[in-house]
Amino acid sequence: MRFFNPKQILYFYDFLWLLITPLIPILLIYRLMIGKEEISRIRERFGYSSINIQKKGEKLIWLHGASLGEIVSATSLSIGLREVGFKGKILITSGTITSSYFLKKNKDVIHQYHPLDNRKWVNRFLNFWKPDILIMVESEIWPNFIICSKNKKIPIIMASAQVSDSSFKRMSKIGYDNTNFLFSQIDLIFTTDENQTKKFKLMGADKVSTSQSLKASLPPILPDENIIKKFQNISSQRNIVLAASTREYEEEILINCVKKLNQESFKILLIIVPRHIKRSSIISKLSNPKIKIKSKNEFPNLDDEFWISDTYGELPTLYSLSEIVFVGGSLHPYGGHNPSEACHYNTGIIIGPHTEKCQNIVNQMKKEKAIIQLNSNSVDELTETFKMILSNNHVKNDFKNASFLLTKEWTKERNKVANNVVKNFNLIN
Repeated sequence: MRFFNPKQILYFYDFLWLLITPLIPILLIYRLMIGKEEISRIRERFGYSSINIQKKGEKLIWLHGASLGEIVSATSLSIGLREVGFKGKILITSGTITSSYFLKKNKDVIHQYHPLDNRKWVNRFLNFWKPDILIMVESEIWPNFIICSKNKKIPIIMASAQVSDSSFKRMSKIGYDNTNFLFSQIDLIFTTDENQTKKFKLMGADKVSTSQSLKASLPPILPDENIIKKFQNISSQRNIVLAASTREYEEEILINCVKKLNQESFKILLIIVPRHIKRSSIISKLSNPKIKIKSKNEFPNLDDEFWISDTYGELPTLYSLSEIVFVGGSLHPYGGHNPSEACHYNTGIIIGPHTEKCQNIVNQMKKEKAIIQLNSNSVDELTETFKMILSNNHVKNDFKNASFLLTKEWTKERNKVANNVVKNFNLIN
């Protein structure tokens, strides 16, 4: 049932932007103060470019994602686009400093912070960059990105598309007749699974194809050799276990588990990478003596059982060092973090029982025996699982074989999406 004309909703949306626009500088100043914006690039939020660039007749693909997770997916797709023959420029926009840092070493793409969704600022951005296509990654849906791009006849795609149950309920309250106006503007949607395909069709999308999460297909990133050298002596004498993207209450469980194992002479060094690095000082006090912290330029020695890595961009290096990776956000009901990245590093992977946010990829990895999912958050179950992996070379080989097959399948599916984009939208120069 339609309560509002869709165009009236858009007028109301633009009117809200008119009201809040005077407050945006205050918001950005606050974000600068708490370290969530870069002062040298603040103009990008208003649609201005911070770099001078000429397309010289080249095609330009614009990939947009919210934060680090989406930018991992966007980066994977950018690699796929190159592999299927795209030779033009690739622009990736995002909204967080962590995502910008992730892309700094990637010389194959241009990064900008996305303009806020004020129609004037979005048009300013589009007039400068003149993209040949917009690809929105995962759940990023900004009305003026869509409407302004469509007004300029720029094709729009959603890749690795997904909408949470809570967002889907909100959409249903707006009315599917109204969401149809927005989603029918999108030329093609690649979803992460069949359930997501059904959701987007209900919301009014016309062309929807079931694919996969693009995060899964990001190839391994070369490790930092300086860090590898610092661990040469330790890795030859200790089993390195990585706890990636841990959340509150999880570190204590992991620390207690490793203490038990080391009492049984397993010689483990646990590297903790907290999801929120500001928690590192709290985590360091969970053991006696306090755990060394990377941001303080402290590195472990042979006697240390624990170490906290709380600086950005080092997970690929730590994956390559580790025999086992525990994927955080899963021992308590945080929903779990995507475990697919670790799969590219031929390591044993464990995840807790709470994986609602990444259940499809976890199910796929479990089916291929590329991951072990715990039934509880008990120290005993985690301890026994670590023991089983560390004591059994057959299990380690099974992980490696499963990882090889899965990553090959994920890469093939990603390139299928990339090829579809390049061919159907005439993006070969």
